Amino acid sequence: MDKLQEPAGKITYQGYSWGTKTGIIDEIESGRLSINQASIRYGISRSTIQEWIKKYGNFERKLREMGGRSPKQEIQELKKKLQRLETEKEILETAIEIIEDEYGVDVRKKYLPESLKRTLRELKKR
Repeated sequence: MDKLQEPAGKITYQGYSWGTKTGIIDEIESGRLSINQASIRYGISRSTIQEWIKKYGNFERKLREMGGRSPKQEIQELKKKLQRLETEKEILETAIEIIEDEYGVDVRKKYLPESLKRTLRELKKR
C-alpha cells in the first residue's frame, strides 16, 4: 500500500476557542442539534463534545431548576395535566348546561363589574 493510500491515523488534539465550544454546546442544549449531528457537522468526536457539555454546559443547572425533571418528563407531565383540565372543562360545561335547563338561568352570561358598568353608562351619555 502506498503511503498516500493508507487510512488516516488517530486525529490529533486540536485546540478550540471558547466561542466555538460554547456555540456548539448552545446548539445542542437548545435542541437545534444532537451530539451526533454536532460531531459530524464540526468534525469533533462525540466524547469531546460530551466533555465540553459536562464542563461548560448549562443543562445540569437547567435540570436542577426544573426540579430534576428532564424536558421529556416535563412534557409528559404537561400532557397529563392538559388532559385532566380538558376533562374538567367538559364536566363543568355539562354542569352549566344542566343548570341552565333546570333553572332557566343563563349561567354563561358574563357580568361586568359595577365600575365598568358606570363607565359604559357615562360614555353612552356623551
